[in-house]
Amino acid sequence: MVSPIQHKAVLSLSRRSVLFLKSAADSRQNRAGAVEGSAGADVRWLARRAVLLAGRHIGAALLALTAVTPVYAQVQTPPARLVHLNAQAEQRLPHDWVAVTLAVRHQGDEAAAVQAHLQRVLQRALEPLRARQRPGELEVASGAVQVQPRYGREGQIVGWQGSAELLVQGRNVGAITALAAQTPGMVVAGLQTSVSREAARAAEADLRAQAIAAFRQQAQDVAAAFGFRGYVLHEVHVGAQRPEPGPIPVMRGMAAAVEAAPALPVAPGHTWLQVTVSGAVQLQ
Repeated sequence: MVSPIQHKAVLSLSRRSVLFLKSAADSRQNRAGAVEGSAGADVRWLARRAVLLAGRHIGAALLALTAVTPVYAQVQTPPARLVHLNAQAEQRLPHDWVAVTLAVRHQGDEAAAVQAHLQRVLQRALEPLRARQRPGELEVASGAVQVQPRYGREGQIVGWQGSAELLVQGRNVGAITALAAQTPGMVVAGLQTSVSREAARAAEADLRAQAIAAFRQQAQDVAAAFGFRGYVLHEVHVGAQRPEPGPIPVMRGMAAAVEAAPALPVAPGHTWLQVTVSGAVQLQ
């Protein structure tokens, strides 16, 4: 199939060839009547030359046909007997992971003194926590440490204030909340419960198998309902959705009160984990 570009190129080259041949023929006819003998040989040479050049023009036109490759959008017809399906599997998972943020705040006249106080409090808090660390069960990590100036009414620096945080998290909810409440010099500034990564992965694997089985059963049922023996998988998508819980805020008064409490009362919540399998099958 010749594209418009190729057709135009061939017409242009062919037109040039025809004009060249016509010019050569006219010249031959005019000179044939005026000269004889050796002059006639010149005319015959000119005619052969014209034919040779015309052949070159035609060859160039044919080369243009092969050099200019047509690019056409292939219009694909969607497969017949295509059915789109969707299957889900979900499970309510209890929160087995808790993260507690401990904080200390201090004010003073000198920035160095405020920073030194924060460092002493952090050091005293980290000693008992590090002794209880167990990977996956109880983990401790340092948080943000900030020291900033305090300004008076006229914009002058009247003192310094600072804060420091520790993050205590793990599966052992009881031990973590008890340690958080008993950490010297620090108060609970935030608390969050969630599903641990290991529990989420295990549940997701089970739900994925259930969702795939439900998708296959739907495809078989639809094929049988329409009078077909089976189906062929055309496309499929598998995804999981697990909303993350937000942090549980701890009020300032409550944070100060739990410093001497034996344990911080916590009621872990639940999270719905959902796996979806969607796609299309072709009935056969």
